Amino acid sequence: MKKIVITLCVAFVVMSAFVSRHPVKSGIYGSIDPPEMAKKIWAISRTDSVSAVPLNGKFSIEVKPGTWKLIVEAVPPYKNTAVENVLVQEGQSADVGVIKLTE
Repeated sequence: MKKIVITLCVAFVVMSAFVSRHPVKSGIYGSIDPPEMAKKIWAISRTDSVSAVPLNGKFSIEVKPGTWKLIVEAVPPYKNTAVENVLVQEGQSADVGVIKLTE
């Protein structure tokens, strides 16, 4: 009986080493200047699109690994702004820094 319990415990420890409880997600994050002039942030790839509403000028969007284009939907008189070729690696987040909106 002891051998069975020990065997099960060892098997559980080995299996849990291969299974992640909190998988690391890929994403894009940054901020907008001026913060109150951004309505929405779009991340667009060849096969997918995701949007988020910035909070206090900051945003974070969970995306699949790949190359993305960001579009900041601005409040007039500011103009929409794009950031091209944002590369997101598996399990990592890309920091695009501060995106400055222009009038």
